[in-house]
Amino acid sequence: MVLGYTFEPVDVAVFFTLLLLEGVLSFDNAAILAAMVRKLPEDERRKALLYGLGGAYVLRATVILFASFIIQFWWLKLVGGAYLLYLCVNHFRHYKEHEGGPPGHDAPKFSQKTFLGLTAFWSIVVAVELADLAFALDQVLVAVALSTKVLIIIAASFTGILLLRVAAYYVGKLMDWFPALESLAYVAVGFVGLKLLVLTSWEEWRHEPLVSSTVERVGSIAVTLCLIVLPVVVKALLQAWRRPARRASD
Repeated sequence: MVLGYTFEPVDVAVFFTLLLLEGVLSFDNAAILAAMVRKLPEDERRKALLYGLGGAYVLRATVILFASFIIQFWWLKLVGGAYLLYLCVNHFRHYKEHEGGPPGHDAPKFSQKTFLGLTAFWSIVVAVELADLAFALDQVLVAVALSTKVLIIIAASFTGILLLRVAAYYVGKLMDWFPALESLAYVAVGFVGLKLLVLTSWEEWRHEPLVSSTVERVGSIAVTLCLIVLPVVVKALLQAWRRPARRASD
């Protein structure tokens, strides 16, 4: 219970363990948030990430406090997985390459549909919040399995959310340098959504996990590294290798 919390020295290690876990599992989250706000003009991207911070805190705290209750409704993970898969499919369905424009500003065009009549800006904020919630359903259950101290879990999650929003802004800058990273981020989030749908459905149908939690986490990290991190590293190395070659030719 939150009010009955008693500090123990081991809580410091638990906090940083949860924070590290949040960071490892949230890199694809940062990429998808960056891809979502990239639809906005550059001066509005930071605002969209910050304006939704309060809502993200409220949603995450709610999921943590009611984790033992939420876990009984396994279909919520199906809804979250379906939403993440929808984001992936919708991206490629409406994606159009921007023709022309200055370098670094070739963000793709998307349909102008908004959410419930909101402006494009607030529609993106709402979409970001829903993505946060979908990711939280999976990550909070992992955190609860590691610690029963709600205050520690909330502190680690809130710190992780703040760092995630900061990371998302700079990942967006990275996408300006490497536009293909945006589509790769949507592929990664589609994988997460498909994973939630398949694993949750299997567990409820067979009453046993399809794979161990360790295999699931390692697999998710490997897919994220291959889809998001590796292409960026390869492009950076190729540019670094071509630069001396150009100088030599000159």
